[in-house]
Amino acid sequence: MNKLRALTTYLIGLDLVLPEQIDSWAEQVNLDLIWKGTTQGLHMGDMRYRAVVVIERFAGNPALLMALLGGWLESNDPDRDDDLPAPTFAVDQVTPDEADLELTLEFVEAQHLAEDPNGKVEAFGKTWGLVDFDLWIAEHGEVRGGGA
Repeated sequence: MNKLRALTTYLIGLDLVLPEQIDSWAEQVNLDLIWKGTTQGLHMGDMRYRAVVVIERFAGNPALLMALLGGWLESNDPDRDDDLPAPTFAVDQVTPDEADLELTLEFVEAQHLAEDPNGKVEAFGKTWGLVDFDLWIAEHGEVRGGGA
């Protein structure tokens, strides 16, 4: 649940409220198993979950908070799948100037394994460890003909 952790850290760092006024957790966690070989091991599956972030006694501009969230998603989750629902904001007005906010959004995070003799995951007659995986995509290329 790296994306939820990163989003929570980002929101705390904005100093919109005191750190103790922000809480977050994951709900409805599902794992779609894929078991597809990659250059670095196995794409075991995709973890999909609902992330909930609660901000208590928020007195700032809600439009700014939405813009900050949108910018964070663009920079940190640019490949969001079109089938993910849009983030939602539930507002509970506490005073005329403060509201408790509940932000709900869904994330999908790929889970990758690499062969590891000390790993704890056994599959396909091998031992694997959970690893971070960076997919490198070529941005430039060249095709040369070598034909006769």
